[in-house]
This record gives sequence, C-alpha cells and structure tokens, in this order.
Amino acid sequence: MSTSPDQTVVTHPLHVAKKGALMGVGCTIPGLLIGATYGTLRTQTPVLFSLVSGAQWFALGTTFFSIRTSILNSTGLRNWWNITRGAPLLPAPDHDPSHSDRIRASTISGAATGFSLGFLFRGPRNVIPGTIMFSLFGFGGQHAYEWLDARKSGKAREQMAMKERGEVGETFMQRIAKSKWSPMKVLSDEEYEEMMRERILKVDVEIALLKDSIEALKKEKEDEDKKRTAAPIEPQQRK
Repeated sequence: MSTSPDQTVVTHPLHVAKKGALMGVGCTIPGLLIGATYGTLRTQTPVLFSLVSGAQWFALGTTFFSIRTSILNSTGLRNWWNITRGAPLLPAPDHDPSHSDRIRASTISGAATGFSLGFLFRGPRNVIPGTIMFSLFGFGGQHAYEWLDARKSGKAREQMAMKERGEVGETFMQRIAKSKWSPMKVLSDEEYEEMMRERILKVDVEIALLKDSIEALKKEKEDEDKKRTAAPIEPQQRK
C-alpha cells in the first residue's frame, strides 16, 4: 500500500501557477482603473488602453508572485521533481520563511520580473532599468509589508494583554478625538456628568429669569388695570 507524499513537503507546479494567476487577477483591477483614467485623459481609445494596461498588470502580478512562491517553496518543488524520477524526498524545513527569506524572495522576484517583462514589453534598452526598478519595488514593498504586519501584530498583542488585565482599549474614533487637531474631545463619565450638571444649571437659571420676567409683566398689567378702574369717567357734554 503506497502512501501519498505529505503536502507540506511537496509543492506541485500547478499550485504555484494557480497562486500566481490569482494574484495576477488581483493586480489586473488597479491596472484597468489606471489605464482607463490615463486613457481617458491622454488617448482617443480609453477602452483599448485600459485593456492593454490591465493585461500588463496581470502579467506583472502573475510573473512576480509565481517566482516568489517558487523561491519560498523551493524544497517542495524539488521534492515534486524527485517524485517524478523516483528519487528520495528532501526533508521539509522546520520553520516558516523568515523575514530575510521573504525580503530576498521579493527582491529576486522583482528583478526577474523587471528583466523578463522589460525585455518583452519595452525592448532590450529597458532591461537594466526595469530590473533595477522592480528590484527596488520588491525590496521596498516587502519591507513595508513586514513593518505593517509587525505593527498590527504588536497592537493585537497589546489588546490581548489589556483584555487580560480587564482594561478597555481605545477605539479608532477615540484616538482621533485625542489628537490636538481634532475638534472633538473624549470625556470620561465624571467629566460628562459635570458638563451635564453645568448645562442643567444654566437651563434652571434661564427658567428662573423667564419666570421673573413673566411676573413683572403680570404685575405691570395689573397696575394698568387698576389705573383704568380708578380713573373717573367724565360726563358727556350736550351739544
């Protein structure tokens, strides 16, 4: 009875191609949008320009992520090749790709993508500039992703620690309100109660002033009525 190889040890090339194609489809969407915008502003055929731009972005995304996945899963691909020849499998790595492994894979993938597609789309003159530019894109993009991922993980750990201590973390709106540029302000329960008491006191003062004004008007009207009642009625003269 033969046992199937462990999927964590063997990586099929179709898996690499499928992942690269999916990422290429994701890259097609911004390519279409950018192509449509630029084509509308600068060309007479915006639809055609948008389709060409989308195809180029698809090729860039598919090539980059296929090469990157192949580098990060090199042991699995070699084991797949060994299976086809009946050779023994290589041991699987005992750890996930490290920070330096991911940066190296993204940089190499960017260089290979810039070299191949620069030659295909732009000609031999653009091979070296494309290789350098996409190497920098891969290197810088992976560094930015690692920084954002570390920041997000740090915030998640901080929130878990606060939750264990029974503390409530700040929401996004609360952080904005604490900024010195924000027109809003975060109030504690005590500050909110004090503010409401002050407003109620102001309303009570205004009500008291209104009552005094009403009483003064009533008294003035009563005085006028008394004057009219006390005034003598002069007899009418005969003609």
